[in-house]
Amino acid sequence: MIGVFDSGIGGLRLLDKLRQRWPQEDFVYLADQAHVPYGSLDRDTLLDLLQLNLNWLEKQGADRIVVACNTASATGIARRYRGQAQIVEIISKTCEQIPASTAKILVLATPFTAQSHRYQQVLARQLPQAEVKEVGLSCLAFMIEHLCPKQEIETYLKGELNAYQNGFDLAVLACTHFPFARDQFAKVLGIPLIDSESIALEAPAQPGQGTLRIATTGSVELLARQLRGLMNWDVPCEQIQIEV
Repeated sequence: MIGVFDSGIGGLRLLDKLRQRWPQEDFVYLADQAHVPYGSLDRDTLLDLLQLNLNWLEKQGADRIVVACNTASATGIARRYRGQAQIVEIISKTCEQIPASTAKILVLATPFTAQSHRYQQVLARQLPQAEVKEVGLSCLAFMIEHLCPKQEIETYLKGELNAYQNGFDLAVLACTHFPFARDQFAKVLGIPLIDSESIALEAPAQPGQGTLRIATTGSVELLARQLRGLMNWDVPCEQIQIEV
């Protein structure tokens, strides 16, 4: 079984891609919506929450867990997790998609991820010749979680990214929420976009039965609306309790 974790609904598109690739694999998705935004939490509290969330996924049978949340990945949870499941963090996997010839990279992330400079650190090893600019977008994940109209999102991006519209070879959408606004980013920036949805993962060792569970620590009613509004999915959700 593969577990997919995110602080909210950002990882749903990645989940969808993985299910399309391996339709017979079993998946369990957990959104820690009771504790968003993760960027407002201190590092120790965030690490404690991540341990508990990933442990819950492992107890459901997940032997491999994709941490789709960039903010969570920026804490280094992949090497800190105290459990048996294999943890796949999203940042390194996303950077692997960037062409070796890229000279100037714009990384668009949550403020926590941008301030951690985790993308800059990974890219310094992978593409030492590249110039990397990290920009934190403080409102976008919230706007997407709350199903804001596309025009409002485009207006927000124009205001935030006006200074970065020229001089970059590509932009990394370094938050799993951001691909929901991919069209708006494309209109504003007009350059190639890289995100986490096409990351390379090894195939499961053995197929499952194609089951899917979706859980949240927040409101199941809100998650159900988000699933319908963003993914056109009408699937049952369950609520669980995770408290530090």
